[in-house]
Amino acid sequence: MEDTSANTKASVNASANWLQELLGLMGYATSVDIRLADTAPEQVDTSKNYWVEISPEGLQAQQIQRLTGQDGLVLDSLQYLANVMFNRHLQAEPADAESRIFYTVELNGYRSQRLANLQSLADQAVQQVRETKTEFVIKQLSSADRRHIHQLLEEFADIETHSQGREPNRHLIVKLVQS
Repeated sequence: MEDTSANTKASVNASANWLQELLGLMGYATSVDIRLADTAPEQVDTSKNYWVEISPEGLQAQQIQRLTGQDGLVLDSLQYLANVMFNRHLQAEPADAESRIFYTVELNGYRSQRLANLQSLADQAVQQVRETKTEFVIKQLSSADRRHIHQLLEEFADIETHSQGREPNRHLIVKLVQS
């Protein structure tokens, strides 16, 4: 880990240990590795974004499927739990939000593939919105996927996004910025 903060290192290591213990309690004999997220040149601060990778070694294909879940639901849930557990001290202190650590849980390349698919969907939405000058609605995304697309499209000055509706029917709207 390249982060120099002792508290951050301790928290990150604790999260990996917690996830490995949780997986063990669930009956999965596997290891967990954690690394600082790769950064894109245009990203300024990703020093608090970590990938928590569940090793597929020692897991059978059916176990990997169960841990991934339909449409990544189990991985999303594990990721949500990790983020809540290890950032719970911030809930009482919103001013300390910059000390939040973001965890992305990966298993067998699922998350990497999903993020590539979301990038493609975001690119398609931008292209269609620019060509047709109408809204593009993206349905059936998890909250994590919606947040990722919001972040992907922040870089486009002429595009805006917002989520609409209530779970489980919440969807993402992509449209041109009104001038």
